Amino acid sequence: MTENELKSVFSDNLKNYRKGMFTQETLAEAIGVSSQNINDIEGKRRFPRPDTLVKIADALGVEVYQLFIPQDTEPVSIKKTPDNEKIRAAIQKDVIEKSRRAINRLLDKLEG
Repeated sequence: MTENELKSVFSDNLKNYRKGMFTQETLAEAIGVSSQNINDIEGKRRFPRPDTLVKIADALGVEVYQLFIPQDTEPVSIKKTPDNEKIRAAIQKDVIEKSRRAINRLLDKLEG
């Protein structure tokens, strides 16, 4: 994805996520930037600084990465076959195990 495509996806997602929640002005006020800043971001003339990006995501109630996922793509459909179910189960088991280890490391740090 090129820089311009990234700006375009981000701009479109920002508009869609804020629709019904914020105007450009109220979003700008909520995150402490100018409404011109939001207008420039949505107009693809500038890209937000990392701290502004986090504030935008927080205000919209989404994760930062969600602002960069193209929304106009078709969802991927995977057929339910025995082989695919085995793969899904293996991936799920791996994710659960990695999550469990990460949570335990975090708890160890908090206790220590």
